[in-house]
Amino acid sequence: MKILHTADWHLGKWLDDYSRLPEQKEILEEICEIAERELADVVVIAGDLFDTFNPSAEAQDLFYKTLRRLGNNGKRVVVAIAGNHDQPDRIQAPDHLARECGIIFIGYPNSKIPICSNQGGLTITNSEEGFLELKLQKCDVALADNIQHLTRSKQNFFFLDEGFGSLDKEALAIVFGTLKNLRLENRIVGVISHVEEMQQEIPVNLQIRNDADSGSYIKNSWD
Repeated sequence: MKILHTADWHLGKWLDDYSRLPEQKEILEEICEIAERELADVVVIAGDLFDTFNPSAEAQDLFYKTLRRLGNNGKRVVVAIAGNHDQPDRIQAPDHLARECGIIFIGYPNSKIPICSNQGGLTITNSEEGFLELKLQKCDVALADNIQHLTRSKQNFFFLDEGFGSLDKEALAIVFGTLKNLRLENRIVGVISHVEEMQQEIPVNLQIRNDADSGSYIKNSWD
């Protein structure tokens, strides 16, 4: 199974009076070519799909056309997750229709996607708040179970990338509660975030720090 992981498209971004959309079209064309050349089974877009809550018509047109191409008529799964630059309701609004094309939109960390299947072979086999399990036509077991099988692990794995920057304390509490519940079900949970409050809730962590002389380095919490 091949998973193409992308993030931070920021479609519609401007630098002063200069639109980055022409450059973004070239980058998205390259992403589509990689997905097709490498025969990716799943494409994940993890946060900041657009640069603003109210993207231009041109940015939205580019976004939806790119996702349609990546979805390959429902034969490839595309998961698009809203980030702190996105309006969650806007992102999640077309989810019902998009799932027929193999595209899943997730607007909120606690979103629960309905269990369903489409003609392209995608089946959502299990869904809870902040958790999604998929079965693909070419795979005999669901995505989470397939990773577990390939790694010969007795535990399941759940990985979450960003998406907490715009949450208030109440919403963060929901996220923490969901992640802790996932751990109780014999899962290893990994989180990437810039939010300081997350570090206080996750005692075992890796921090990426920057040194003016030597550049970036990794510091772990257990040394």
